[in-house]
Amino acid sequence: YTRSVLGAGLALFSSRWVLNPLGQTDFGLFYIVGSIIVFITFLNTVMAGSAARHYAYSIGQGDSIEVNSWFNAALSIHLILTVALVLIGWPVGEYIIAHILTIPADRISACLWVFRVSLVSAFVSMISVPFVAMFTARQRIAELAIWNMIYSILTFLLAWSLARVSGDRLLYYAVGMVSILVFVQFTQVFRAMVIFRECRINRCQWFDKRRFKEILSFASWNLIGGFGVILRNQGSAILLNLHFGPRVNAAYGIANQVSTQANQLAMAMLGAFAPEITASEGRDDRQRMLSLAQRASKFGTIMVLLFAVPLMVEMDFILKLWLREPPLHTAMFCRLILATFIIDRLSVGSMIAVQAHGKIAAYQATVGTCMMLTLPLAWIFLKLGAPPTSVGVAFIVTIIAVSTGRVFWVRRLLGESVNKWIRTVVVPCLIVGIAATIGALVMYWLMPASLVRLVCVIAVSIAASLLTTWFLALDKKEREFFGQNLWRFLNKISGA
Repeated sequence: YTRSVLGAGLALFSSRWVLNPLGQTDFGLFYIVGSIIVFITFLNTVMAGSAARHYAYSIGQGDSIEVNSWFNAALSIHLILTVALVLIGWPVGEYIIAHILTIPADRISACLWVFRVSLVSAFVSMISVPFVAMFTARQRIAELAIWNMIYSILTFLLAWSLARVSGDRLLYYAVGMVSILVFVQFTQVFRAMVIFRECRINRCQWFDKRRFKEILSFASWNLIGGFGVILRNQGSAILLNLHFGPRVNAAYGIANQVSTQANQLAMAMLGAFAPEITASEGRDDRQRMLSLAQRASKFGTIMVLLFAVPLMVEMDFILKLWLREPPLHTAMFCRLILATFIIDRLSVGSMIAVQAHGKIAAYQATVGTCMMLTLPLAWIFLKLGAPPTSVGVAFIVTIIAVSTGRVFWVRRLLGESVNKWIRTVVVPCLIVGIAATIGALVMYWLMPASLVRLVCVIAVSIAASLLTTWFLALDKKEREFFGQNLWRFLNKISGA
């Protein structure tokens, strides 16, 4: 979590160094080209979740040979998919850039080169998935944090250098981002091969029909949910481009940067929960699995509320301080996407629990369909003459439906009461959110806009969140757990 906070700070601070040298048009173009890359590689994300699930389940059963077999099966699948997706996606992506998107004529050539360079990073990312997933399955969270921190520092330095180069800065930035990603991913692959016995390559275990079938079966249903997320996020970017051009893409891109960093902070918590939830199911410890899933939802939401509430209250001032001249609609985009993210966290533990259980067909059909409705709903809003930010309203409507679907299927498949979810997750998080919002708004209304007010809003909001979390959101066992670990941590510091 500490790594994620530092990484988020570096990424968000450096955005001004990227936006100002590139300008709003090129910044928006970089984001829209990236959206096409995400469309091409979305199958990769789906397969990554399937591989990680089978790793963790086998680890829970204590069978390292089985884990190695799953690794080799996943590696062979990713090799095939990578080549196929790149060969298909290359001509399709170039056609979309040249003939469909709203791009100034003098920037089409640069965008095509950015797309080609970005395909290299997509290729490397897809190949490395079976290796990187082992770090999560083996709960090597600290090492993942170190590599992610190195990535954040290198991208921060790249952003700093952007204003100091001449020539086509859009292409320079794209090449730099790809070089950093390739370096970090290849290093992680090498490390995985060295430290994990399960990552030994054995070609005899490639193309294992039984494992192929299980991985692809699990992934095929995840495909619906995964495609729904891609269609919502990247599809909305393309929709906005067609209606309003690349400048609105710049505002939407900045809002998604905020969302991405918020996701990194939340995933820091889920990165510790998810493998243990799946491993508990592998050990047939259903009660522990469900308990961890509820806590993942509660703690994940509270972690997001800590920074999301003061950000939403002070968004206009923060954007001016951060970007000096933020693109139009950026503040409202940011607020709506952060609200979407908070609602999503409330049921994220339910999502992990269903994934761990393994029977995901009907679940993914429900959730994926709800997610896919975002794009047609946004299209209707825009056709009726609504502003660009109405896309964010469509996000909120569909994520409420998604969260409801997740909780319904946990009750149906695992027997967990909806009332228990409301009592142990929704009510505590609602109390924390209300307290944080009241504290932030009081300082916002009492003081004029200034850096001092921003500090006070953040401090009071976080203090209100922590106090209500300790006294009202945590149960007795959780308070004892945190108290014991805090005491142990302080003893280590004093001993050092």
